[in-house]
Amino acid sequence: MSAVSEIVRLLAGLFIGYVLASLIESYMHQNVSDAPNKSVNRWERFPLLYGYLLRTRYSHHVIHHCRTFKQDYVTQFRNVAERETLNLELAGRGSHGRIIQRSHYAVRLHGSGSLVFISPLLPVIPLTFMMMGGWATIGACVALALPPLFSYFIHPYLHLPHERAVREAPFLTAWLLKRWYFRAMARNHYMHHRYIASNFNLVLGGDLLRGRYRRPSSKDLSEMQRLGLRID
Repeated sequence: MSAVSEIVRLLAGLFIGYVLASLIESYMHQNVSDAPNKSVNRWERFPLLYGYLLRTRYSHHVIHHCRTFKQDYVTQFRNVAERETLNLELAGRGSHGRIIQRSHYAVRLHGSGSLVFISPLLPVIPLTFMMMGGWATIGACVALALPPLFSYFIHPYLHLPHERAVREAPFLTAWLLKRWYFRAMARNHYMHHRYIASNFNLVLGGDLLRGRYRRPSSKDLSEMQRLGLRID
């Protein structure tokens, strides 16, 4: 196989992996992490079977969306008392509560919460290898790693005003946050918190392909500016 052919296969795998990673992330975020009440009610009838999905939804939807960032998108807790009240609730949830606390209240991927990001992506790897070979699989693996990497390294800084995020992030993360793609990611994530039934992606693109992308209005952009987010 020529070097050019290997590069083509690598890039093809990277492209296919990216598209699938973005689609899977969008779908899983909508149907597990932010699952509608109808799904939750069904899962609760079979807690042994759906316990992990219930815990994932509690961590993300209940804690990240409903119990934190009540004041605004860049303020996790309004005061110390609010945080302590939540800590008392989490203490009653045993190991799962401790995982949520160590994840900074579902801001950073941690522990068993990683499974919801990783496990749905794994079948893509052998399928890519069988259909396109090793070089394409390497490219696909790079793209498939993006959802958990973005959730761990980038997501915490999306909830900060842009200048503060750039100032406090490690050098490489700060450099990335200045780039167009990651500024667009920050806007997309803000829109998800404002309109929870849309804009599920960190790995951009899947929401648009699934018809779940919502474009910011002038009012949304004004609020982003007020909070210190970049709108360009």
